[in-house]
Amino acid sequence: MIPLRLIIHNFRAIEHADIDLSAVTLAAIAGRNGAGKSSAFTLSPRFALFGDVIKGISLDDLVRRGAQEMSVTFVFEHQGSVYRVIRTRSTKGKGKSTLELQQQVNGAWESRSAEKITDTEAKIRALLNLDDETFTASSMILQGQANAFTGATAGKRKEILSQILGLNVYEELQERARQRAASLNIEIEKAKDRILALDERLSVRPAKENELRVAEDQHSVTLDMIAEDEMVVKTVEAQIAAIDGKRARIQQIEREVSELSKEIAALRAEKNEQLGRKERAAKILANEAAIMEKSAELDQIKRQLATLEARKPELDRLQRDLTVTQADLYQLEDDLLRLGDRITVLQRQLAGRETLRQQAEVHEAETQRLREFEEKADRWNRLEAELRTLEAQRDREEALMKLDEQRLNDRIAELERQKAHIHDSGCLPTCKFQRAAAAAVADLPALRDQLEQLDWSSLVKLTANIAAVAADQVNLGYDYAAHQACKDKVNELREAATVYAQLAGKDELLQQLEQQQQEKSARLTAGEQRRNALQQQVDELEADLAPLPELAAKAADIDRWARLKDQISAARETVANTQERIAAIDREIAGKEERQDEYVHEHEALVLETLEFDSLREKLFAVQELLQQRRRHLSALAEQIGGIKAMLAALDADQQERDRLAAELEPKSVRWTRYQSLIKAFGRDGIPALIIENAVPQLERIANEILGQMSKGKHYIRFETQRELKSKDGVAETLDIMIGDWTSERPYETFSGGEQLRIDYAIRFALAELLAQRAGSKVEWLTIDEGLGSQDAEHRALVLESIKSVSSRFKRVLVITHIEDAQAAFDQVIRFDNADGGVEVQVA
Repeated sequence: MIPLRLIIHNFRAIEHADIDLSAVTLAAIAGRNGAGKSSAFTLSPRFALFGDVIKGISLDDLVRRGAQEMSVTFVFEHQGSVYRVIRTRSTKGKGKSTLELQQQVNGAWESRSAEKITDTEAKIRALLNLDDETFTASSMILQGQANAFTGATAGKRKEILSQILGLNVYEELQERARQRAASLNIEIEKAKDRILALDERLSVRPAKENELRVAEDQHSVTLDMIAEDEMVVKTVEAQIAAIDGKRARIQQIEREVSELSKEIAALRAEKNEQLGRKERAAKILANEAAIMEKSAELDQIKRQLATLEARKPELDRLQRDLTVTQADLYQLEDDLLRLGDRITVLQRQLAGRETLRQQAEVHEAETQRLREFEEKADRWNRLEAELRTLEAQRDREEALMKLDEQRLNDRIAELERQKAHIHDSGCLPTCKFQRAAAAAVADLPALRDQLEQLDWSSLVKLTANIAAVAADQVNLGYDYAAHQACKDKVNELREAATVYAQLAGKDELLQQLEQQQQEKSARLTAGEQRRNALQQQVDELEADLAPLPELAAKAADIDRWARLKDQISAARETVANTQERIAAIDREIAGKEERQDEYVHEHEALVLETLEFDSLREKLFAVQELLQQRRRHLSALAEQIGGIKAMLAALDADQQERDRLAAELEPKSVRWTRYQSLIKAFGRDGIPALIIENAVPQLERIANEILGQMSKGKHYIRFETQRELKSKDGVAETLDIMIGDWTSERPYETFSGGEQLRIDYAIRFALAELLAQRAGSKVEWLTIDEGLGSQDAEHRALVLESIKSVSSRFKRVLVITHIEDAQAAFDQVIRFDNADGGVEVQVA
């Protein structure tokens, strides 16, 4: 892989940079700290190819602060073709990423991307045959990581070399081989167990085959016996069927006889009915004259009823009018009573007007006095509340002052007792009790002064305030009993005052009520006259309609005779018809009775012919029961034979399975042996050990070529892969670095910093070249990030010369440095300069 171009937009600190590397071979990368040198030449290619490659930093954190869109375009040559990778990131919304892989064909870009980003990344890894870790290790020496290999312990070096050589794949292969071997071993053991179980099951096969032959013989004999029983059953069933036909005829005869009996009974009932009709018709004909007379009388009564019925609506109307008139009279009487009561009340109220006026005046005067009493009561209550508050405050102040006075008096009395103790105890002045008592006595004057200086002025002031408030309360002149008496008087006169206030409009109201009373009295007189007239008309009409119920009853009684008038002609015809029908019924009854006798004789003969039916049924049941038993036995034998055959079929399948398992067992055992060989081959002492043993001399050779160029042949490198154990016989796996010159060899750790750096670079360059060769995808590009800062001027010059001397091994060598004299050592310089808040890249 050879880089050709980098186009960077809003990536980390870089706003925009377009870096053309097509003409660059060996160049220094210069610019101030933070300008984006490392971001451009170490991070942006890795981001474009492999995506999220910086641990602890999300893709959104790679977008330049203040921007929302970021992109990196990386153009490179690989295996004779030119490719372009474009990766973008947007922080808008939930965030979005894109990735495009393109190949240049005949001067135009053609897409080689997949539908998904992950699939496109897989295509890039397959194209380069590299992942991010291998790509970084083979093309970059990152800042502070030049001695990542040499500065590690011997065991860690061997582990790093194994990782660089990709030997961890053999651990995965060994684990897969172990899993396959374990799976095969389980299958082999399961097959063995299955074969043993199948052998045990197959041991019963001869006994089951003999059991099958016996059951089949019994089955054949039982079939013959069943055939004989079925013939007997058919014979008996034929006999029973013949008798069943006769029994069916008996039942049919019984039904016919029963039907005839019903028909005869129906004919006799019809005859009785015809006789009754004939008798009723004869009676009608016998009373023909009376029926005609009653019919004429009914017509006359109906005419009278029609005349009277025509007058009934008039009676109903008069009764309704009378009812309405009476209701109106009742209402007028009630209204007059209420008006009279109201007029009486108003007259009584107006008669006591002067007395009410006097009472209203007294009420107004007492109301004014009550307002004055309530104002005084309100002021008196406020003074009373203030007086209670001052008295409570005085009691608290007095209690506090007395408490302080009591406390001081008690302390003074106690000190006076101690003072008396000083004189009476006889203790020496140096006694601690004497000293304590003396100190206490010294406080007596101060305590007496405090007692005399107690301030009682606030208490005196409160007492004066209480007296002043009490005097104001007395001067107010409030009389509670007079206040209550006035309030009672106002309540007593309130109703009279209210009535008097309402008398103003009651004169006019009295006149209106008296006028209404006269009008309603006139209406009442007129209503009474109308009621009397209506009542007279109703009485006269009711007298005219009085015969109506009697005529209706008489008409109803005669009506049953009149209805017979229409039946006279029908009665004559009925008499003639019923005589003919009665004669026909007698003839039909005689014929049916004759047929009934014939059926009875046939029935008796058939009963004699079916007497053996029960014995044949018993015989049939017995034969059928025996046949069922033999069929059940046959079914059991068939089931037994089927079970034996199913078991033999299962044993056949078991035999086939055993043969298959036995045939599969040998190749599985062979495969298991092969996997065991693979497990050993993929182990540390197998193929990985051989690869390391082969890779170390190659690494040593490449490193010595590079170190020889750097040191002008002064130093060489030798790797020791084994070390003798001191505590016991044997060797230990290691990877020590021994550095030699013309005189001797000594460990890498004993050399100075500058010399170690040259050795670091030599081994690091060798590892990069070895890795690229073994990856099968040579990366002809090397980036060194800030690897010169720890060197003095002399050693820095040596390192620069060493870098130049190995540059021929790579198509592109880029050295990122901020040291100006180091930058001057290179013919080509890629300079990062600030321009308008971004970075301007100049390739010179």
